[in-house]
Amino acid sequence: MQKEPLISIRDLHVSFGSVEVLHGIDLDICSGVIHALIGESGSGKSVLARSILGLAGHNCRISGSIRLGDRELLTLSPAEYRRLRGAEIAMVVQDAMSALNPMRTIGYQLMETIACRHPLYRNQSPAAVFSSKKHDLHDIALDLLKTVGITAPEKRMDAYAHQLSGGMRQRIMIALALVGAPKLLLADEPTTALDVVVQRELLQELRQTIKDLGMSMLLVTHDLHLAHDIADKVSVMYAGYLLEEGPVDKVLPNPAHPYTEGLLEAMPDMSSVKGTLKPIPGEIPPPDKLGSGCPFASRCHRASERCRSTLDPLNPVDSNFGWFARCRLAHEIATEEKTTQSDQSTAFDTVVEKAQTDFPTLVDAHIKRHCYYTRSGLLGRKKPWDVLQDIEVQIDAGEILGLVGESGCGKSTLAKLLLGHQKPTEGLVRFKDREIPEPRTEAWRTQRASMQMIYQDPYGCFDTRIPVIEQVAEPLMVHRHLSHANAIETAKNVLKAVGMPEHHMNKLPVVMSGGQLQRAAIARAVALNPALLVCDEPVASLDVSIQAQVLELLYNLRNASRMSMLFVSHNLNVVRYICDRVVVMYLGRMVEMGNVDDIFKSPKHPYTKLLMASTPGADASIVKFYPKGSMPSPIDRPKGCVFANRCPVATSRCKLEVPELIKDDKGHACACFEKEAFEKLSARQGDLS
Repeated sequence: MQKEPLISIRDLHVSFGSVEVLHGIDLDICSGVIHALIGESGSGKSVLARSILGLAGHNCRISGSIRLGDRELLTLSPAEYRRLRGAEIAMVVQDAMSALNPMRTIGYQLMETIACRHPLYRNQSPAAVFSSKKHDLHDIALDLLKTVGITAPEKRMDAYAHQLSGGMRQRIMIALALVGAPKLLLADEPTTALDVVVQRELLQELRQTIKDLGMSMLLVTHDLHLAHDIADKVSVMYAGYLLEEGPVDKVLPNPAHPYTEGLLEAMPDMSSVKGTLKPIPGEIPPPDKLGSGCPFASRCHRASERCRSTLDPLNPVDSNFGWFARCRLAHEIATEEKTTQSDQSTAFDTVVEKAQTDFPTLVDAHIKRHCYYTRSGLLGRKKPWDVLQDIEVQIDAGEILGLVGESGCGKSTLAKLLLGHQKPTEGLVRFKDREIPEPRTEAWRTQRASMQMIYQDPYGCFDTRIPVIEQVAEPLMVHRHLSHANAIETAKNVLKAVGMPEHHMNKLPVVMSGGQLQRAAIARAVALNPALLVCDEPVASLDVSIQAQVLELLYNLRNASRMSMLFVSHNLNVVRYICDRVVVMYLGRMVEMGNVDDIFKSPKHPYTKLLMASTPGADASIVKFYPKGSMPSPIDRPKGCVFANRCPVATSRCKLEVPELIKDDKGHACACFEKEAFEKLSARQGDLS
């Protein structure tokens, strides 16, 4: 039985100036339903979500209808919209760092929002509530932090945004959105910065909340595996049009539109073979360059002259399930056998030089411990706490080493140590058989050209006042001493290689999407042809087609130049696809390390298995055997094995002694006292191949 729509959108047109970006969108979001909205960057997903809240932009023109129950939202006054936001419709934005106030603590921002939007205080004066009920507000804020999986919530209440990891900041944004118990949650890439375990737990909580309260969620995401696992319905957008819509268990296994088919072929999974991803050729045409036919025709291998001249309506593929596709070949595509072909790109071959090295081991790190410091009060003594312990990592020339683990486990800190951005408290890091110079010295600056990083936050690593192409060209002028004209030409070629359309290159970062900025960040890092490239979540903000293109480009770049890479990622599907070896970290310690095929086929540590089972698209049956819990705070590090409180086979010994990382004869290392017991548990469940 079809549920009543909570939000009903009809013939929605959105224009910026004379350019129309949404073309007659019809969409129903039903009560108690998670509705996924997928498509590449620039397809109009975020514009659609923001249009529902009246936040599409100051210079936009909107026509059509958006109804919430019996209310027409497009006729609301600004004051009525303000009362609606956060109370009946809330939004989780993609860029958590920009959305949080850097001058206020997390606790203050939560309590302030609770005083304004919480159902208990919604009709009261926020100022009066904030001043008279601080204790109650504090308790509600703590409960929200626990709901979204924040460790040591009491301590995080006093933290500022810059003191939290990207994953923690995103969880804070979700907590802020849930304050008002909204009817509709608009989630724009809400799990981009989250590790897979917290992502699974958080989405389960959201799904249960939606079921209990009769809420709905519009989930804007690039992750098709995630959409398949969490959503009930899915809509596929391209260039401002809806191309396919239907139940997620119908559309994603057997897509009926060539575009949906292309997105799935570009998505890596645990079984993907290196070099077999198939990125969608070409790019989304600019909104002002669309013709009268199908907007996907210029990139579609099935397109005919009719497709280029005529736009088909949304035709039923199976009307019994509400499955529709805007393609005359929908039935044929939905029923044919799916195949994946290799389409390796060599776009970098013409824009970077060979980067050979005479050093078989490029990076050699021996870090006994690395500390951060806390201080109680303005004049209190600094107290050290270990963020890393007993790290032994080597990266060979031409090797791609994966680094996986939950937010807060020390991955980004280790990456900074390997780059020389920080010095280890105890230990050393060698690059090309020499200890990395002291940060900010002349020798350190000279070495920087050989060690580049793709940062996790693309918004934070660009100057908002300078066009992107100028910022990609600047390192070429500084380190390779190119003229401005030659640097601009090289920058243009590298930007093209990572899928940046030429008409975007001269734009300012503030008017570009997260995916577009991430491509620019990748281009800036690889343009110098470094010996070591540290990739901190390099494809987290990219849509699946560009992600496939970038992964193929990085893989081919490594093959052509022997460039070494440290690949930090939450996405185990991506790590499985591109990496040669992988290191699994938990609470600052290495718990498993080995060849990527060995680890993914036969994980030996219980934590590694938890990560794999929590990955979207994987079999999560074994997760139920794990005790409830979360990663402890590094400030209050437990004795013994760091994973003992969440391990299904932990013993008393595990809680008292620290297991040593022991290698077998194949180089597969594991730090676990109960490997055999865990293997027996996994084997009984039929979960290991």
